[in-house]
Amino acid sequence: MKKKLVLVMAAVMVAVLILACAGAAKGGAQAKIKGVYLSPAKADYNNMRPTYNFYLYNFAQSEVTLYEDNTYMIIVTDSTFSAVELSESTNDHTENERTNQITKFFGTYTAVTNELDDDLTDVTFSKPTRIVKSFDQSYWLDTDNWTEKAGKAVADKQYDGTTGEVIGEGEPKTAEQYLAENAFDEVTLSVNEKSASLDFYTFGVKTGFSN
Repeated sequence: MKKKLVLVMAAVMVAVLILACAGAAKGGAQAKIKGVYLSPAKADYNNMRPTYNFYLYNFAQSEVTLYEDNTYMIIVTDSTFSAVELSESTNDHTENERTNQITKFFGTYTAVTNELDDDLTDVTFSKPTRIVKSFDQSYWLDTDNWTEKAGKAVADKQYDGTTGEVIGEGEPKTAEQYLAENAFDEVTLSVNEKSASLDFYTFGVKTGFSN
């Protein structure tokens, strides 16, 4: 229990650092920020015992930035580690990084004060018109600045069901195809002005092991 608690705390700290360092990707002049809202970190655990002595630990977090020109930037981070070992008597630890990704969405929003709680603002996020993503130190993409490499990286590859080896590269995707497949539908969420927070929400990004 102690090990899990320490691990969760470490994951939260790393996630906050990642989000703090993630710059806005809109480019050019930006409107003034109206509010920034951070979700709690969400942990997920996948244990493959007793068949395999192997497990995966994942954490994810979301952040919403609202601008005064009624545009938004949403950031969803997701990281997975395996073989995490924490020392009982020191601060030593070991782990294997598996995958990590940061996804950013851009679009427009409308907002009204919640009828039941003045601390809450109900924000309606329109379907994003731009996605920027960095995936596992292997590729990045920007639907407003599409590249041939990005199209190949997100192609629907075919894998050998036994070995996991890629047996078919698939057709490269266009920015329009990727946006259509990965942009979330319009959604209304509440943000807390007093605590600068919102409930964790994936905005359609695959995180952890259950969604």
